[in-house]
Amino acid sequence: MKSKHLMLTAVLIAGLILTGCGGHAKSNKQSQSSSAASSSQQVKRPEQAASDQATMKPYKVPSSEKANQNYQKSGLLSYPGQFAYDQAGTKLTLAQNKPLNQQTASQGLSYQVTDAKRFSNSAKTKRALQMAQQAFNIGQLPNPYQTLQVKFTVKNTLSHAVKIDGIQSIRLNDSRTISSNGISDPSAGQTINANSARTFSAMVLVGPTTFKVRQLQVKFSGSFNNSGQPVAKAPAAITVNL
Repeated sequence: MKSKHLMLTAVLIAGLILTGCGGHAKSNKQSQSSSAASSSQQVKRPEQAASDQATMKPYKVPSSEKANQNYQKSGLLSYPGQFAYDQAGTKLTLAQNKPLNQQTASQGLSYQVTDAKRFSNSAKTKRALQMAQQAFNIGQLPNPYQTLQVKFTVKNTLSHAVKIDGIQSIRLNDSRTISSNGISDPSAGQTINANSARTFSAMVLVGPTTFKVRQLQVKFSGSFNNSGQPVAKAPAAITVNL
């Protein structure tokens, strides 16, 4: 099973809580060797990011933004055009909200994708941009940038608990695959008890806001036992048209 480390960042806390995610831990996939590691702008360790978040002074939202009818101080972002700010100073604007009901399964384990949301994110402070880089484990990030939230429910119909490794990869427009850096997935490494279900939301870094997302293919993992031995193979990918 791939290892994935814990990420506690303001940009994901805002993005996931404001859009109604399931799960409490914010984890993203372990980085493999990449150009990000040699970037002149180094990404902070997760421990340092968590410490920064705990002591940071909340970003002061401009009065003109607060007066906008689309501004949401708290609660869900449900309609395109609604926006909110996170603690570090990232403006998150909902661009698209598409309810879904698509399912895939393999040997007692099923995944149901129930919602896909697309966001435009604009970091108003250097700290906000750095924390977004930390969240997605990437050295450089365009600003503004685009993200997707994929909400899904995992159901285990077996008589024993299993572990899952979350989203293995996401393919955009049948042309670009995100499989390591760029996915923050709280379901990774989680246990699904016997005859039970859990709901999670993962955040995916799309890149520049000019990139038009028409379709995504979501490839989930299979299941494993406590020793990391496979129980069920990975199910077929789910294709979502936006």
